[in-house]
Amino acid sequence: IFMNLQKIWSKIAEAAEDDYSSLTDSERAAYNIKNLMDAVNGRGLLSYYENECSDYAEDVIEDLYSVGMDEVASIIENSNAIFPGGCPPEDVDSRIEIIDSWEHEYDSLYEQWTDDILEFAIPLEEAFDKLMTELA
Repeated sequence: IFMNLQKIWSKIAEAAEDDYSSLTDSERAAYNIKNLMDAVNGRGLLSYYENECSDYAEDVIEDLYSVGMDEVASIIENSNAIFPGGCPPEDVDSRIEIIDSWEHEYDSLYEQWTDDILEFAIPLEEAFDKLMTELA
């Protein structure tokens, strides 16, 4: 089953790169939640905004709510709200420019949010696994 799930993930990732809007709700949720988890587990929440996966930062909130991860969705809402207009730009270069302009002003806040999200690492992984199993 692992190989099958890996193939499904590859298909979702390719489809998202080709035409994100073509993803089903479950595929979109799996894609966005996995990318968020990978960023937070790797270099922290702030790094999520420094790459293309957060082009869909508004969608990930809806996706997190859809799988019952309300606490994590709330953290992302708060995190997004720091950006001008209360929403991160869809363009990664614009996000990085804004983050650089903060001059580390929000680093401790993002570190705390990273820690808060990591407290939900197991339920997030379980939610992702459930989505992937349903897609299999």
